[in-house]
Amino acid sequence: MPYASLNLEGRLVNDPEFKQGKDNHEFCVFRVAVNQRHGDQEQASFYNCIGGEVMSARIRKAGLKKGRMIHITGDLSLRDYQTRNGQSGTSADVSIQNWHFVGTKPKDEEVSATQANAAPAQQGSAYPDQYIGDDDDLPI
Repeated sequence: MPYASLNLEGRLVNDPEFKQGKDNHEFCVFRVAVNQRHGDQEQASFYNCIGGEVMSARIRKAGLKKGRMIHITGDLSLRDYQTRNGQSGTSADVSIQNWHFVGTKPKDEEVSATQANAAPAQQGSAYPDQYIGDDDDLPI
């Protein structure tokens, strides 16, 4: 069966939405914007990303949020649609096979992570210097 495999890097346009499928398995959906440069013009393409149960769990655990830059590997399907007012368009839908963070954390995430991991300052004790022995006869 033919399919279109896709690698893309972009920023999340919205926070992932976690939903329950018909079979009561969780899945998630979000949009990613990918900026492409054509000469001296830049154009954004938008992709609807869908993560099944396993990807949804990974995304939830990682705390993926709007604005984060990620790399996605997935299967692309183009879907034609029509709006309520009769206009037609094409949607680019990506079924996520794998993903990972790219780039640096946004500043607001760095601050909150630093505060969350900060331990109260405590007086520590240092171990005194100890001779651990050097019983071999090798020259230095």
